[in-house]
Amino acid sequence: MLIAARTALSRLGEEQSARLQLRLSTFDFRSRWFGVGRSLICFAELTVVLITPSKALLTPVLTISDGARCGGVRAASAYCLVGGTSHAEYARWILVAALLVAAVGYRPRWTAIPQLWAIYSIAVSITVPDGGESVGMIMSLLMLPILLTDNRTWQWDPPAKPLRPSAHAIAYAAFWAVRLQLAYIYLDTAISKFGVADWANGTAEYYFLRDNMFGVAGPWDGPLLALSKYPLIVVAMTWGALVVELLIAVCILGSDRWRRVGLVLDILLHGSIILLMGLWSFALVMIGCSVVASMPLLRTPSAETPDEQLPTGQLPVEKGTNDSSVDHSVGRSSAVLR
Repeated sequence: MLIAARTALSRLGEEQSARLQLRLSTFDFRSRWFGVGRSLICFAELTVVLITPSKALLTPVLTISDGARCGGVRAASAYCLVGGTSHAEYARWILVAALLVAAVGYRPRWTAIPQLWAIYSIAVSITVPDGGESVGMIMSLLMLPILLTDNRTWQWDPPAKPLRPSAHAIAYAAFWAVRLQLAYIYLDTAISKFGVADWANGTAEYYFLRDNMFGVAGPWDGPLLALSKYPLIVVAMTWGALVVELLIAVCILGSDRWRRVGLVLDILLHGSIILLMGLWSFALVMIGCSVVASMPLLRTPSAETPDEQLPTGQLPVEKGTNDSSVDHSVGRSSAVLR
């Protein structure tokens, strides 16, 4: 029996090793899923610098002095390199240009570093960055290895030839880094809220809806403020948000099907934040990250297996994955983004 168990474990290990080797050698990110997610992140940060005047972004708050923060590593920010607050408008339009080119998907390999630098400049130099700036910066860093392997003219173009085996492996490792980071963000956010009294007792949403700065506005204020007078509804809204965040964290680490479920939950969660609180840039960054993390595991032949090559642009789902059980309606909807 012991020998049989060892044989079974050895066989299982070999199978898992073979599956991992297949994924590492054939994973291809070059689909519209990745392009849409990346563009959403860039567009969200673009709205920050394009719509908000530089004076408002660099205004003094409490102990933060007037102007861009340029101490230490922040000196690499665009706001600091142009000469500080007095030349902030120059930095603003440099950032607009970098983010705009990245958002439209031109030359992913060559716009990857400018994208990271632009979002870094916003995250470290403006007076009061929100969570979206930090998440966008981290995700841009994690996506950098993926983008540096993409030599297409436009990120929307179908791939003209397969990636090198090393590029497949690099992209797959970076893809998992994105998924792990995003899952950690949602897991940490949900768990940490249980340490706050208002979240633990289920009354947080009651106060959020009535907050002077981030509270609900028209046309939703009337119905929601009325509904929030009922304790059961307030508890359901408060704890429901925590449950959704936990579910997103779990789904992001699952199969293609479960990642799509997580994406739907993410859109519902942050779509409601847009409608109720108006945090557009933050919500779009999170949705964009979820789109990238929900990218299906496509399979294209590596450069070493030309006999298996497919017609240009055809990216079938990897053989042997658990996506064969996905129903046809889900398959058709995901094909739109490929």
